[in-house]
Amino acid sequence: MITIKNLTVEVEGKKILKDINLEIKEGEKVVLFGPNGCGKSTLFRVIMGMNDYNIVKGDILVNGKSILKKTIDQRVKLGIGYIAQKGVSIKGVKLEDLMEQYDFEYDDVKKDIKGLDIERFLDRDINYNLSGGETKRLELFTLSLLKDIDTYLLDELDSGVDLENIDRISSYLQKMSKKKALVITTHTGAILKELKMDVAYVMLNGEIVCKGDPIEIWGCIKKEGYEKCVNCDRRKK
Repeated sequence: MITIKNLTVEVEGKKILKDINLEIKEGEKVVLFGPNGCGKSTLFRVIMGMNDYNIVKGDILVNGKSILKKTIDQRVKLGIGYIAQKGVSIKGVKLEDLMEQYDFEYDDVKKDIKGLDIERFLDRDINYNLSGGETKRLELFTLSLLKDIDTYLLDELDSGVDLENIDRISSYLQKMSKKKALVITTHTGAILKELKMDVAYVMLNGEIVCKGDPIEIWGCIKKEGYEKCVNCDRRKK
């Protein structure tokens, strides 16, 4: 379980996250909505321990213990996995090399490879000259090789992905995260048609302003925009 308490974060003296309180329970499926620049990606990066942020106050705990002094590697070992909006190309490293490093044979993950339609990428440099959708599918697979991950932080996983591959990604996520916590961000909401989420939060200007049912909140956002969330009745709950 990840608990975020009163987290305030600055970048170059500007507050990006303001008094964030959030609890991600074991096995819970969470979606974060919010416009560009509202702080969703920053929150993920701070949870992972990226060092270009100044934590002014607050804490991040995993199973009740602070991880603020932990490195990225240590946080991964504590069970946190992360896929950023933009994948990183790794020249000279092939997907089959990673599989070998983690002692996976093709037959061990054959269903995963076929389900994500990534077989043709096994002998190619990771994320090199791939489309956005291909990169997302490849990153999901590589993340799944880390079997000790308990919480997946997935930033804009459906961005730039066609409907056929959203279906592939959603089906794979359902299997991959069955007993694990999942936190996703989305602008399009397309992935919600295929993936059942437990709770949604809305972020605006670095604050969490709303909490509720994912489908209900997304319907409100599509109809009335994020401005409605500023005065949403849920803020009083």
